Amino acid sequence: MHVSISSAVPASLAQKFDKPTQGVTRASEPESPLLDKRVDFSHITPRQLQNYINERIFSNTIDPDEATSIMSQLSTYQMQDAPDVPFDLRAQMTGTMEFHQDRGDPLAAWYAHLIKRLDEMEAQSLRVDAFA
Repeated sequence: MHVSISSAVPASLAQKFDKPTQGVTRASEPESPLLDKRVDFSHITPRQLQNYINERIFSNTIDPDEATSIMSQLSTYQMQDAPDVPFDLRAQMTGTMEFHQDRGDPLAAWYAHLIKRLDEMEAQSLRVDAFA
């Protein structure tokens, strides 16, 4: 599966995720040389994000709905005209979550879950070499 920026948040998520962690299943996350890079979602380029998410997809370490929702934060402009300009994905997702919270939409819980997943993925990208 390759994520494109035209993907939208699946409509079924409104019913599927009433709580941030309900219904989420993930494959175990094996060590992979592709994922040894440090990732900072508060300062990431669209190209880096797309490459990182694709690596996670190909290594089966991200839920497809999570990948789609994360990539839907990118605009067409960002990918076509500014693919190497860093942006703050975390702040964007927080804004999306707050938008849904203000309307009482259950998708707010989904975005709260995704923000927690960003934290997890950042932590997993930090590797400590015991022989250094």
